[in-house]
Amino acid sequence: MKKKANISSNYVIWVDQKKAIISSVDSNGSVSTETIKSDVQFQVRFKGETSSSTRLFSTTVDNQKHAQNRHHNQLLAYLKEVEKRITKAATIIILGPADTKYELHKVLEKKKALQSTNVEIKTADKMKPTEVSAFLKARFVK
Repeated sequence: MKKKANISSNYVIWVDQKKAIISSVDSNGSVSTETIKSDVQFQVRFKGETSSSTRLFSTTVDNQKHAQNRHHNQLLAYLKEVEKRITKAATIIILGPADTKYELHKVLEKKKALQSTNVEIKTADKMKPTEVSAFLKARFVK
């Protein structure tokens, strides 16, 4: 019986709420970069809407909580889509300008296959796919 080669990859992920750029290098030295667009909606307003509350019989219901829950669920679905693209990682570096990088770290911690993976979180401004690839090459490719 043949054993499959245990090829692990190193990942650099730049993430914010609009898109994620995943760049990886495997043990053979091949580099790949992928961009994932987010479907998270920001401040959805409907035509004719004047306030964030609605009347329900004799009480007023605030829609802000529902909007926050909808935004959180959309963000979680987006981060899980990013998490699905990561397999057999040796090291993961998460870059990003806001708190989304910490949310992604929480999602990655829950995946059993990645629990023994070394994860680093760094703050970075907006980056292009070529910049993420250059960061990956500078860090992991010799």
